[in-house]
Amino acid sequence: MESMSKTFGEVLKQLMSERNLSVSQLAKAINCPPKTVQEWLGPHGRVPRDLDVLKRLAQHFNCSTHSLLFGEEDPRGILGDILEKTEIHTGLYEITIKKVKTGGHK
Repeated sequence: MESMSKTFGEVLKQLMSERNLSVSQLAKAINCPPKTVQEWLGPHGRVPRDLDVLKRLAQHFNCSTHSLLFGEEDPRGILGDILEKTEIHTGLYEITIKKVKTGGHK
């Protein structure tokens, strides 16, 4: 089965295209050399080694670092959405575990 994940470079190209950003505009916005941004977009799609730069990219595009790196929605975000929509019961509960069938000893 083929993976549907995009490379970092593909994700970055798409985000830049959606916002009509040039390499130099993005570089200036995240305080990074344009040559570095070009390397990320290149055929080998080098991923930023500096986590601070990755964080600035995510903040600039208003997305998670996970979605930047893997081109998919952050699974932690999905869980957060579920928990926000789910009523959480608080209080003291008692749970009883009862054996309902004996093992098959012969």
